Amino acid sequence: MSRIGIDARFYGLGSAGLARYTQELVEHIARAKTPHTFVIFIRTEDKSHFRSKRKNLEVRTTDIPHYSIREQVFLKRELEAAKLDLMHFTNFNFPLWYRDPFIISINDLTLLRFSGRSKLSRLKVGPMRHVMQVGARRSLEILTYSEHQRRLITKTFGVPVGKVRPIYLAVDEQFQVAPPATVKKFRRQRGLEQPFVMYTGQWREHKNLVRLIKAFKLVKRKFDGKLVLVGKQDAAFPIIPQTIAEQGLTDDVILTGFVEDRELPLYYNAAEVFAFPSLAEGFGLPPLEAMACGTPVASSHAGPMPEILGAAADYFNPRSTKDVAEMLLKLLASAPRRERFRTRGLAQAKKYSWTTTAAETLASYEEALKQAETVRRR
Repeated sequence: MSRIGIDARFYGLGSAGLARYTQELVEHIARAKTPHTFVIFIRTEDKSHFRSKRKNLEVRTTDIPHYSIREQVFLKRELEAAKLDLMHFTNFNFPLWYRDPFIISINDLTLLRFSGRSKLSRLKVGPMRHVMQVGARRSLEILTYSEHQRRLITKTFGVPVGKVRPIYLAVDEQFQVAPPATVKKFRRQRGLEQPFVMYTGQWREHKNLVRLIKAFKLVKRKFDGKLVLVGKQDAAFPIIPQTIAEQGLTDDVILTGFVEDRELPLYYNAAEVFAFPSLAEGFGLPPLEAMACGTPVASSHAGPMPEILGAAADYFNPRSTKDVAEMLLKLLASAPRRERFRTRGLAQAKKYSWTTTAAETLASYEEALKQAETVRRR
């Protein structure tokens, strides 16, 4: 029986992909039948939300922040004190001087390509690349979200393709088709009686929101509705509200601000179309969540999106404002087209399961443990 550590410090940090991945992975591994003991490293404020009482779980609190000097120095000591046979770092950041067996998740390389708008963000790219490179070289296995990311990782860091294991994410059970009466009431309460195009996600350069807003300016010529950007506003990206004002769309674009997880499925259900214009993604959960709620999706064809969404989305070139607008209008103008993609989307979302994600991750742990044992016997 082995002791396997899981870095769950991203648990509960919001609805972004990494936080949701960490939370769902830990919760589902906690339910799995396995002889191993899992040591969960979680922040103090999140410990109360982790309710599993399984005997093979050991929960340790740590408030060492991500991407910090303390992470490099003190996290190593905490991990060594836990006497682990294997450690899983659920993101690329790990203590460089940690020498015990580990696997690492490199979920995407977006931070290397789109570092942010501030000078400080750009200065961080070099150290981040170095940590990723060392982690990729020294880890027993590398986990990632898609085949697309596996190709990027092997090319960027020169590791064997067999060392990188793509494991798909999935959609939480709360994302499902809601009763029409519930959706109607929600729309009335939120002042969303008009049809609307929806986007949800962080405000980041690679999310391509400026182009989406400009495309919506063209859409408005033939569409009497709104664009609703769901999620927390980010003061580091003033270009978003500036673009809305410059395009004369102040009354046509709704910024919801932070939305609780329990409300997000209702926004998806209420939307006429979900738009996902990203230039790069590790996996891309939002369009899959929209599909699970029965909302037709217009998506960028960049990165792993065709791999994840298959034939269930209408694709556009995310670097062409005209193409984004034209694809949105095709969906908005045709009820049969929307119904076709709604049906495909519901089926596509069902192909993914967190239970499968956990099972494949456990298989990776088993393989890594075998490798570690082989090394010890030499």
